Amino acid sequence: MNPSRPADTRRAWKRHLRTFGSLTVAGQVEAALSLATTAALVRLVGGAEAGQVLFVQSLAAVWFVLWDPRLEDAQQRFVPAEQLRGAGRGTQLYHRLVRLDFASGLLATIVGVLAAFAAAATGWLSGELLWLLVPAVLGAGVTTPAGSASAGYALTGQLFRLGTVRLTLAVLGCLATLTGLLTAGPVGYLTATVVTGLVSTVVLTTGAVRQVRKAYGPPAAEAFALPPGLMPFLVKTSATGSVAAASESGVSVLAGVFGGPTLVTYLKVATSMSRLFLTVISPVAAQLYPRLALAGAHGRRTAVMRDALRSSALTGAVGALAVTVAAPLTGLLLGLVYGTEYTALSTASVVLLAGAALRGTVIWGKVLPTALGFPGVRLAFLTAEGVCQLAMLVAVTQLWTGPERMALAYASGLLCLLALSTACWFLVLRVLVRSLPHAVPPTAPVGEPAGTTPT
Repeated sequence: MNPSRPADTRRAWKRHLRTFGSLTVAGQVEAALSLATTAALVRLVGGAEAGQVLFVQSLAAVWFVLWDPRLEDAQQRFVPAEQLRGAGRGTQLYHRLVRLDFASGLLATIVGVLAAFAAAATGWLSGELLWLLVPAVLGAGVTTPAGSASAGYALTGQLFRLGTVRLTLAVLGCLATLTGLLTAGPVGYLTATVVTGLVSTVVLTTGAVRQVRKAYGPPAAEAFALPPGLMPFLVKTSATGSVAAASESGVSVLAGVFGGPTLVTYLKVATSMSRLFLTVISPVAAQLYPRLALAGAHGRRTAVMRDALRSSALTGAVGALAVTVAAPLTGLLLGLVYGTEYTALSTASVVLLAGAALRGTVIWGKVLPTALGFPGVRLAFLTAEGVCQLAMLVAVTQLWTGPERMALAYASGLLCLLALSTACWFLVLRVLVRSLPHAVPPTAPVGEPAGTTPT
């Protein structure tokens, strides 16, 4: 027996716990500060004008969904394999994909700004919305390469460092955004997001490139073709990430188009509790991804099923506790944070939190299909959920009147949709596990790779 094995195991657990804690704290602080800036916006300019700001931000997000190649999953899968083919080849591939990410973001930003001015010139867009939409497009554009930067930290096992950098940038960004809001109103608020987003992207990308170069060596001098299989993989994972982002941002866009800016604000307020909860449990998926991928590669069906069900039990218990604690306090909290006029959204907020708790019980669904080599499964789920969710929102705006009633009706329908989706995910879990090959012993000791949660 190797006497150093227990010590190595303890060090590995400490490392995993430090990474989990760093990412969790960073995510929670980011979510809390985002909530704080939104609350300040609502209180200072009112629900209608705040709804316009949230609407243009969602519109910009949907625009970049169409352009963002979402290279981070491909980087994590192909860069290490490319490095095995020659020293520095992984570094060169990572640099090429980062440059591609920057180029696509720049092109999308230029076209988006020109499209906004063209829409204003033809009368499709008012002058007031134009000067809100332009900084919103710029703000979304400068953060496009952030995924590639995060992948660089994951490739080099520096997720703990990523969490600390994100935490620092989130605090500084919140202060800058609030300063812009107080000095120049909504336009200053959006302009500050451009500046802080650009600074964050530069800092994260510079650090990621440095870490990759340090871990994999200088980029190889000779040119080489892209690895085989990269493009098909990229198409599927990009489509999956785009559908997920489009569903989230599309809700605000359709709410603004069919229900008006006040409904956008009401939905943003009502979903604040559920967004905080999902931020708490998201690192569970980040920790599951390498474990599931490793177990799936060796056909360890029992290990895959055990990890999935254990995470369901853990997140399900946390979700039940969150709903129980939040139910009597939500009205008070919404009144304190956003103002007394939003306490009427407490019921809708609790219903949405219950839906988030249901989604949390299948948090492994965020990574399991990709980890086992079936990214199309998650794409199919997200597409079906997104279409139903957006169609339900449009129906709600046509059948109900008043933003409060619309928000409650939408929350109730979404809870039913998520209950059905959760049941289907458990059925898919069984099918995917059965599809794995029978267990084969690894040819050499294998460590758990660092990973991040696919979008």
